[in-house]
Amino acid sequence: MANEIAQRGAKEVILLIPSFIKMLYRLVGDKRVLLKEKALLLGTIAYVFSPLDFLPDVIPFLGQIDDLFLVALVLKRFMNSVERSLLLEYWDGNDNLLLTIDRILEYAGIFLPKGVYEKVVKAAK
Repeated sequence: MANEIAQRGAKEVILLIPSFIKMLYRLVGDKRVLLKEKALLLGTIAYVFSPLDFLPDVIPFLGQIDDLFLVALVLKRFMNSVERSLLLEYWDGNDNLLLTIDRILEYAGIFLPKGVYEKVVKAAK
């Protein structure tokens, strides 16, 4: 039952991928963002559009989960180096950005092996 709820929730946030990509692209063009952060943002955008993913996008649902998880991790890490208002300035999604990122990371904890999840999320904080 909890897994079904997580799948439904994950499907909802997958629809936000275009808003996340637009936000990342806008951040790359912002002069307040450090060059090394821009490189990370560009790498994330490239990964999302790349046909060579950890889980290929042709696999329905799972193919987008790894993209979404990466975007959420990068943004969670990014929040530690910039003002949150900068992120919110470029966010077009209807949902609260910070809550959405936390929800994505929570869903990822359900779909990823526990050891992998803990290592990756702790590295992003």
